[in-house]
Amino acid sequence: MANITGGHTEGFSSAAAQTELDTILFTEFEREESPDYLSSRNELFFKQISRDRKSFIWQEWSNVGEYEEHEEQEDIKRTDVRTANKTTVNLVKRMKSIPVSSEMRADDVHDTDSVLVRNLGDRLRLTQDKRAVLRTYADGFDGNVRNAPDGKSLYNNLHTTISGDKVDNLETGSLNPDNLDILVQSLTNQVAHDGELGSFVFGGILVPPARYKTAKETMDSELVANSAENNMNIFSTVYGTVAIKMSQFLGSGQNSATNADTSYYIVSREHQIIRATHTEGVTTDLIEPRFSNTDSWEYRARYREETFPGAFHGTAAATGTA
Repeated sequence: MANITGGHTEGFSSAAAQTELDTILFTEFEREESPDYLSSRNELFFKQISRDRKSFIWQEWSNVGEYEEHEEQEDIKRTDVRTANKTTVNLVKRMKSIPVSSEMRADDVHDTDSVLVRNLGDRLRLTQDKRAVLRTYADGFDGNVRNAPDGKSLYNNLHTTISGDKVDNLETGSLNPDNLDILVQSLTNQVAHDGELGSFVFGGILVPPARYKTAKETMDSELVANSAENNMNIFSTVYGTVAIKMSQFLGSGQNSATNADTSYYIVSREHQIIRATHTEGVTTDLIEPRFSNTDSWEYRARYREETFPGAFHGTAAATGTA
């Protein structure tokens, strides 16, 4: 047998051919999101922004402050709005290219090319979800990938607003009703850049797989979870519909951060953890053998995006160690 240089050849699979590859890829890529697994497309946990260029430039706004009292016919009091912490983020290009020998394509009788391309669609979706979680929530305690615009890790005890106020959005308590309430109060009491409360209402909780059962019990039990007391569970009654999501990429098998399996994260709808994508979306090419020096077809898929903390506001997290 001749030497195999790679790709999808008869040396690796003895029967395959190509049929409607794009349709197969996008069917898998655009599959419905599993209800409790976090997807990078989730609009509560990732603010979705699309741009038609490589660089995404982001600035934090000072907000407008409390409304001021005015007497009748008094000169109007005007408020200056400032920007600060300018950040430039470049969209990252990711692609996958699979050569398919012309013999392989001609001899396909079992439609294994469709399996190959379905795998490409699945791995495209998985890569987006994985990179989104690892580059934001999982990195939030250490800031190894990217800090918040104020120069501190996303979850930190020493954040500073544009107006000079200190904000602490980092706790340590293990996930239980009392400690979750502490974290929720921390989120609720965050001040925005103008020094006023930020209207950060508890909207979602995100956990690694090891804490999913605890999160569901804590949030959804009619009475306080794991308690002998007959107390009402406020999380199932007071906060309305709160999303409960888990990500396998937060667990220690995928996440190298300390306390990966014990940490948990909450967000309001006003947070600024951003997923920036290019307007072209996912693009594909099928390159014919006449353009190849190995007489192979080649199927390519590519996309450009980046996920990053656009601000520390509107989110809080706990390491779960105390």
